[in-house]
Amino acid sequence: MRGDGDNGALTDHRDLVAPVLALAGWCGFAWYIFWQGTVGQPVIWTDSMSYATVAANPVWSTGFWAGQRPPLVPLVLKLAGSATGFTALQSVLAVGAWGFLAFTVGRLVPEGWRRVVAVWIVLGFATTTPITLWNRSVLSESLSLSLLALLVAATIWAVRGLTWPRVTALGFVALLFAATRDAQVWTVAALGVIVAVVALARWRRNRPSSLRIVALAVSLLLVAGVTGWVVVHTGRSRQNVANALYVRIFPFPSRVAWFAAHGMPYARAIDRSMADTKPPTPGAAKVFNTSDPKLASLEAPLEQWIVNHGQSTYLLWLVTHPAYVFTEPLQRPERSFNFDNGLLTFYAAPDRVDSPASPVLWPAWWWLLPLTVIGLGTAAVRGGWRERSFQAVVMLGALGIFTMLVAWHGDGQEVTRHTIEGFAELRTSVLILAVVGVLRIVPPRRRPERNDPERNDPGPDLPESEPVAHRDDGSVVSEVAAH
Repeated sequence: MRGDGDNGALTDHRDLVAPVLALAGWCGFAWYIFWQGTVGQPVIWTDSMSYATVAANPVWSTGFWAGQRPPLVPLVLKLAGSATGFTALQSVLAVGAWGFLAFTVGRLVPEGWRRVVAVWIVLGFATTTPITLWNRSVLSESLSLSLLALLVAATIWAVRGLTWPRVTALGFVALLFAATRDAQVWTVAALGVIVAVVALARWRRNRPSSLRIVALAVSLLLVAGVTGWVVVHTGRSRQNVANALYVRIFPFPSRVAWFAAHGMPYARAIDRSMADTKPPTPGAAKVFNTSDPKLASLEAPLEQWIVNHGQSTYLLWLVTHPAYVFTEPLQRPERSFNFDNGLLTFYAAPDRVDSPASPVLWPAWWWLLPLTVIGLGTAAVRGGWRERSFQAVVMLGALGIFTMLVAWHGDGQEVTRHTIEGFAELRTSVLILAVVGVLRIVPPRRRPERNDPERNDPGPDLPESEPVAHRDDGSVVSEVAAH
């Protein structure tokens, strides 16, 4: 209870129950994540060795910042000093990032038990196997997912009140996100375009606040431009594009003919080779055999064409075949070559302990449909769709689908692993919409104050949609006071 006057400022001990429970949930989450990430030896992959090769370069060298891999994982590996230190450090980052997202989502619902439920659900989602299995591996997925949590949280804070510190924070998180995996450069670029459109729409109405939006848009587009330029000029994506051609273009004569019409050599030889090629395993897709003796004399010229023109021609194919972009990932057998038929648990440590929350909070993909309906429906009932945080989460969910498509079409190998970040972004957004929507429509519990039994609980914080105006010095005042 809060009192004033002669009684002084008193605090009802019941007001501390919710924060203590939320903190206890985070502590349990922190123990589980760190234990899962450090209980055994780090899992080393072929990609882990390439990250170690980049990390061996001097930190200010071109080989480090524009090497064969994006620079963030090598930087963390260099700071950690060993694979064991790397898995421990990325586990700590996961604890902080997902904890911050849980706290942020909790702020979207009224205080009390509903806030505790929101925090615990987000933390439970972060313990699911598709999120935690990467913490034992020297790869980029764990860092990508942690930065995804920070990106979602920073975006929500930014749309609820854009200040210069929040502009800086979101821009910095976007930089780290783009420097982790090359496909994520596209996510930052798309986010920058969306923010730029919002800035143009709001410029005439409120120039001081629009200046912050413009700065954010410029920073996001600059991050995407610089990191994208590095990807192009280092040629890191060439092998990925070649993998996509090997499994999605070369096995189909009509597609080979289209590429031949756009300059690709040796179309007939490719068709003959693919006619004699069988799937690597029963029920899998055909994959072009680069070691086919019949193509020995053609391998070098074909590879040279892929290096010089493969990426641009493949991009033209995607642009001129929009239906293919959406329908090709749905084909079965999946047109990619994965480990263990694409099962994510292939990448998990064999001695792991799976979270009991996995079946509930990471269910089959079709559960996303009813959860989305619940999130959108509750927002429509309560008018939450007008709130900027709701709009931002919907936008991030759409970006998750976009990111999945970019990652899937960007490589023909291990697409299950490569698309996990976009899928997690979509699932996180849908989860937030559903949880916040349901908790907001639950009626608050009546709790009379000690000295006034007729008074009700003070209720949630002021809504984020309260109109505000920004003074020229950067301070914020209500529009009523401003006018």
